[in-house]
Amino acid sequence: MKKIDFSKLLVEITFEGDIVEYDLRKQIGNAIHMNTNDIGVDDLARKIYFSDGEIEIPEEYIDTILQIISQNFVVPVQNAVSKILKQ
Repeated sequence: MKKIDFSKLLVEITFEGDIVEYDLRKQIGNAIHMNTNDIGVDDLARKIYFSDGEIEIPEEYIDTILQIISQNFVVPVQNAVSKILKQ
């Protein structure tokens, strides 16, 4: 399992390496909720949305989350989430 705090996601916003911390709990939670047909993944989306810190991401959901992120977010956010989940 991976632990992630989606309220403190570090996103590299420029090619020069400028990093900004974003709270993307609600956006990521909603994106997963709207793009899954798996009840377990949907429960995880709710946990992300309402989280107050780090939450555990089960290994079996990582590929699904990365796929949903890649379809719904810009590349800098995709890279930030992928970096954390693939560490």
